[in-house]
Amino acid sequence: MATTAPAPTGSVDFGRSFTFVTEDPEWVKKILIGGAFSLACVFLVGVPFVLGYFSRTLRNVVAGEARPLPEWDDLGGIFNEGLRLTAVYLLYTLGILAVLALIGAAVVLPVVALSGAGDRASDALGVLGGLGIVAGYGFLMLASLALAVYLPAALARSALRGTVGDGFAWREILAFITANLGNYFLTLVIYLLASFLSQFGFILCCVGIFPAAFWGYMVLACALGQTVRLSQSPI
Repeated sequence: MATTAPAPTGSVDFGRSFTFVTEDPEWVKKILIGGAFSLACVFLVGVPFVLGYFSRTLRNVVAGEARPLPEWDDLGGIFNEGLRLTAVYLLYTLGILAVLALIGAAVVLPVVALSGAGDRASDALGVLGGLGIVAGYGFLMLASLALAVYLPAALARSALRGTVGDGFAWREILAFITANLGNYFLTLVIYLLASFLSQFGFILCCVGIFPAAFWGYMVLACALGQTVRLSQSPI
């Protein structure tokens, strides 16, 4: 008979987010396989597998499974689920790059128009170019920070509802974040800490940095899944 973990109350379980993987008797094998796919992310082919496994782990945590780590026995299904989350991630990233390109065009076009117009124009071009670089860099930093905060919720909604479009329901996503600010930002802190610890993969797991990085994604899945499960309204 399947067992489920007791429904969490209050806030995200900080400690269990880091240790839940070890509750699975086959956790070493599963993390090592995930580490291999994390290595394959260098060549992009591993990204859908990692995100698909993340998606299934997240759903298991939301469902209250006592051992949320899924099996690696359905690579096709994991890959297909991961493609949806990959599409969400890429489309948001491309959106930021498109806005950045528009900022660049807004700087370049006046530069082209004023080129060859004399020394004063050259001075103006230098100022305009400098302002454009500052504006572009500032936008990139702010947009990257906003995306890092927003994207986990978008991926969670897409994973739980099963469509790419749900990852772009920004009103519902923002409503979920604002309704669960404490647990959501605790989730982000947990992931930041896990990402930091994964840099010491050789010491932490004795198996290398890529399995440790994959473990970090599972920590995020656990903490984010708890946040969704604790939420008073569905994401």
